[in-house]
Amino acid sequence: MRNKIITLKVFILTFFCSLSSGPYIVVENYGNWRTLSFTSKAAYITGLWDSYITFFGDDISERYNASCSEEVFTRVADLVEVVDSLYAKETNRSFSPAILLRDKVLNQLCSN
Repeated sequence: MRNKIITLKVFILTFFCSLSSGPYIVVENYGNWRTLSFTSKAAYITGLWDSYITFFGDDISERYNASCSEEVFTRVADLVEVVDSLYAKETNRSFSPAILLRDKVLNQLCSN
């Protein structure tokens, strides 16, 4: 019994230490965005998109359905491409990808 408690304590300590040691990326603006590889951009956008669906599910779904037809299939590469195209404009370079994704990507995603 005593060995199980010690093992459990070591496991819990290891678990909490490993949570803070993983890779951590903060993309605040265009300068940070342009240094990322395509796979890093895709992973970052996927996390943002998933969090927006989790927190703003109905609102995001309504905005997406209003701007896109039912036949449209959105890929992560499409989201990265739209963010890259928004960063091509000087006025958007001070915004983070999170703000661009939330406020402007859905407007441009299906308008092409």
